[in-house]
Amino acid sequence: MTRRVRPSRSVEPLLQTGEPYGPSSNSYLKSVSRRMMVLAIIVVAISAIPVLVFVFGGNAWVHSYGTGNNGGQPTDKRLFDYPSISALKGNSTLVIEATVTALSSSYCNNPHPGCLADNFDFQVNAISYLKGSGPETVYVVDDDGPLLAVGSKYVLFLKNGWTCLPSPPAAPCILPPTPLDKTFGTTGGAEGKFLVQNDLVYGYKALYPLEFDWMRLDVNGVPLAQFEAALTL
Repeated sequence: MTRRVRPSRSVEPLLQTGEPYGPSSNSYLKSVSRRMMVLAIIVVAISAIPVLVFVFGGNAWVHSYGTGNNGGQPTDKRLFDYPSISALKGNSTLVIEATVTALSSSYCNNPHPGCLADNFDFQVNAISYLKGSGPETVYVVDDDGPLLAVGSKYVLFLKNGWTCLPSPPAAPCILPPTPLDKTFGTTGGAEGKFLVQNDLVYGYKALYPLEFDWMRLDVNGVPLAQFEAALTL
């Protein structure tokens, strides 16, 4: 009896197609090409994940954290922890690219004996409005350090709505001395401040990781054009 030997896998393509199966064969090249295409799709999909999180994120969390020139220990001041540029923009009245031109004033928001200035009212020059519209000169009250630096450029997420409840029974408070319709606070405190250096954008988590490691939105050296484009999505 003659025993039939099954061809090995390596010679099957030769028996089926009549052409050698190797680095120079069409079948081999097509197989490699398909594998490379699948690999490229996987790489692109994985690389897109941080961008999607950066732009869309999830829901905002309420977070308690320190304030002052050096961050500090958690206090009873509670602000939102925004997970994405989209969430931050959606909760802002204005978004502007601006240069800080001067410190207009400083004051104690809740006056009491021995109270030190904890609100700093900066004059800024709006280079462009990325959300909303307004005058070239506006004022930004900063109370979440490190504070804005005069002469530096930022992308600022801003909101207003200044009120002081009757005192008593509420604790006394002081409104900003600058025109209230042109005066804003940063959305989410430090979360709404992004430093621009050499056309690259840096959030406070990247600039001051020890103080703001709790932030979910991490912007570290994103090109300004890309950052602004994300605001249009």
